[in-house]
Amino acid sequence: MFTQTKALPKVLTFSEAKYYIFSAVFVGLAVFVPWLAHQFNVAGPKFVPMHFFVLISGLLFGWRTGIIVGAASPLLSYGITHFPPMIILPETMLELAVYGFAAGLIREKNFNIFVSLLGAMVLGRIVRIFWIFAFEQPADPLKFVQISWPGIVLQIALIPVIIYFLQKLFFVKNGKRI
Repeated sequence: MFTQTKALPKVLTFSEAKYYIFSAVFVGLAVFVPWLAHQFNVAGPKFVPMHFFVLISGLLFGWRTGIIVGAASPLLSYGITHFPPMIILPETMLELAVYGFAAGLIREKNFNIFVSLLGAMVLGRIVRIFWIFAFEQPADPLKFVQISWPGIVLQIALIPVIIYFLQKLFFVKNGKRI
């Protein structure tokens, strides 16, 4: 059900305006939804709402869009809302850029959504942990992973379903990719 690869849209080639629009929309959502969640005290490292939009953009539109959304979202969010905090902004930008890049690259190699999603999530976390070891003196470098397990579970459960419905809604008509 969720492993269709024929329905993937074209990869962002920077030649079609609609891919710029989708990138901007996903960056906007990656800034707005966490801000909205913070208003109800359900955002931040526990539910990691920004990660959803980065992973979805990489899975739907490829590594170019994924890396743009992954790097731009935390930077723009910090500029507008001061979240994520400056102290973790670089590691968050790096992690999310790797998420978008890896999700898109693995998906473009025609792996299914689950393999692409899990691969991106693992690579992003590894890069973040390496950053923490290289540039910080962490008391517990795995603290972020331990805190964010509810978000990780939600990503694994919801992103394949979201991708499936977005493909059906926007990218497939009568069984053919548009």
